[in-house]
Amino acid sequence: MLQLLSLTLAYDNTRFFGSVMFTDPDRPDDKPATVLIDHADEQPWFRLTNVDPDGQDPSVPAMVEADRIMRFLLRYTPERISRTPADFPQP
Repeated sequence: MLQLLSLTLAYDNTRFFGSVMFTDPDRPDDKPATVLIDHADEQPWFRLTNVDPDGQDPSVPAMVEADRIMRFLLRYTPERISRTPADFPQP
């Protein structure tokens, strides 16, 4: 189970970038899992890159959590990247 350690996002009127870091409470001495966030011009409107080259699979826990966080943020603040709520349909 991961725990959010840090979330940093920078926006301008149409783009954003940032990172999200997670720690594993069961392994406190491990390096934090870090996922980079970048704007994309097509759905889901963001791109995630794990700084761990072996962690690029979308099913890696840090990638899953970063995806969930970004979908939540963009669903409730789509105007921050010149989008509308229709661009983020609810499941």
